Amino acid sequence: MKIRELMSAPVHTCAPHETLAQAAQRMWEHDCGALPVVDHDGRIHAMLTDRDVCMAAWSRGLPPHALRVGDAMSKALIACRGDDDVATAAALLAQHQVHRLPVLDAQGALIGVFSVNDLVRHGDHDTSLGRQAVRTLAAVGHPRDERVVKDGALTPLVIQAAAKPAATPPAATQRT
Repeated sequence: MKIRELMSAPVHTCAPHETLAQAAQRMWEHDCGALPVVDHDGRIHAMLTDRDVCMAAWSRGLPPHALRVGDAMSKALIACRGDDDVATAAALLAQHQVHRLPVLDAQGALIGVFSVNDLVRHGDHDTSLGRQAVRTLAAVGHPRDERVVKDGALTPLVIQAAAKPAATPPAATQRT
């Protein structure tokens, strides 16, 4: 099964110059826990999660309206392609301990978001997807190791398409 068959679309996004309050409101209005961060040309550069909003406000001691998306967004991105198979994308979710992957088309344009929730919802009807969902949830929910946060900052991830996993996993990941 291909990611484009399970992903959520349309995608709601935010921009680095917007406030965290604006992004949080958009998450609330669209019942989502993360927004892809796009530039003025619509190209995705990062993800912002509801946890990122909370931790940025708490760690800086400022309200969300006083902080920008660029202050809290991930520093890099893990993504997959719409034509990737579900097992490959689920492996990326597990390997990087993230709950969501932006889905890109062949030209790199954002076309959707694939999440652990998408996997679980479809796993209810397909036993192989259900088993994959359980394995992925177990890996994503595993406690982070001490390499994730260094000197109070998350170590950046490298953009990586699901069809071409890195030969060596990055030293750190960001949980979302």
